[in-house]
Amino acid sequence: MKQTLQIMADFEKPDLLKDMVEKLVQRRTDHKTYMPERETIVTSSTEAYVCGTVSLNEDESVIRMPFDSSFLFTCIQGINGQFEVTWSASMS
Repeated sequence: MKQTLQIMADFEKPDLLKDMVEKLVQRRTDHKTYMPERETIVTSSTEAYVCGTVSLNEDESVIRMPFDSSFLFTCIQGINGQFEVTWSASMS
């Protein structure tokens, strides 16, 4: 019998969090590494505490658990010079 497990995380105020993280990485001093004949990608990371709810859905049962955890957010500088969130990972 095949069972399906779906895991979702909902952040509280995701738009506010995204704006805050992008502004934080913009302030950091970045070190650029240039490689001949390669496109340079400028990255910057910052740590932020995030609140939200994790939902585990398995067949008919749903478990919801609140979380308050530190996340590492990594941003890449776009063509317009602004940093945009591209990756995040929980530190717990």
